[in-house]
Amino acid sequence: MIRRPGTLDHLPELVDFVRDACERSGADASSCFSLRLAVEEVCTNLMRHAYPGGEPGPIEVSVSGDGSRLVVTITDFAPPFSPDDAPSPDLDASWEERRIGGLGWHLVKSVVDEVRYEARPDAGNRLTLVKKTEAAPRDGTEG
Repeated sequence: MIRRPGTLDHLPELVDFVRDACERSGADASSCFSLRLAVEEVCTNLMRHAYPGGEPGPIEVSVSGDGSRLVVTITDFAPPFSPDDAPSPDLDASWEERRIGGLGWHLVKSVVDEVRYEARPDAGNRLTLVKKTEAAPRDGTEG
């Protein structure tokens, strides 16, 4: 588990932690990339929006797995906010009509296999991302 202040300068440490854990698990590169992308998006949103108007609180990230899937848990200590309450992007609108931003949550849900949200009364939010994995090739040919 890694715990860092919820500021953008700590984002690389959180993403690198997930990358290293994925690589140590022996998961395939595609699954590791998807999890890193999802964690980067979630943590960036937390750092920008979860702690408004005050001192940013911490973000905790943990990674576990059983050989066929990786589970990333992201915990913050901000007021409860379910990602399902975020407005859905209008994917049918033209590029000119679309508002800037708002695709992050859609991206996260599209690159992982399962997302669970848990509001923790008086203790923030916990988001769990689950990605099914395959073993990386042993000959190192995977990019």
